[in-house]
Amino acid sequence: MGVSRKTFRIILVALLVITGAIAAWSWLRPYEWGADKSAGCRIVGCQVKEDHSNYWINLHLKVAEDASIDLQTPVQLLTADGTSIMPADTTLAGDKEKAVRDIWLKFWVHQKDLKGELKLQINGAKLSVRQGSGVPKLRSTGSRYFVTDNW
Repeated sequence: MGVSRKTFRIILVALLVITGAIAAWSWLRPYEWGADKSAGCRIVGCQVKEDHSNYWINLHLKVAEDASIDLQTPVQLLTADGTSIMPADTTLAGDKEKAVRDIWLKFWVHQKDLKGELKLQINGAKLSVRQGSGVPKLRSTGSRYFVTDNW
């Protein structure tokens, strides 16, 4: 009256395939769908860290293989109310042959700046940092890493 071994194996394989598909989708999905290619880079992830009543936003960017970033052009975080925030710190990584391949930007943000969406202006283009509104839910450590702009 139980489940036969063959039926159990079929169910087990089906669950494994579904779990693998969900894991692959979450691993391969982009931070932002339809990102502006003229930016020359894409956002890989964003760490939000609480610091008293303010926040640090750390963005990790990957530069496209065939692109270069104009380091003379100002980079800004744009808030929903039009405030422009310059990075407090910028870290570049790469090698001699490929130039800059990774960029980390650190922004000091006030709580009021999290009332709406956030955009990153880089290379004359805008990338979506955040589509949500309000203070994001952080873990008990006061920090959280986001891999999509829906936070």
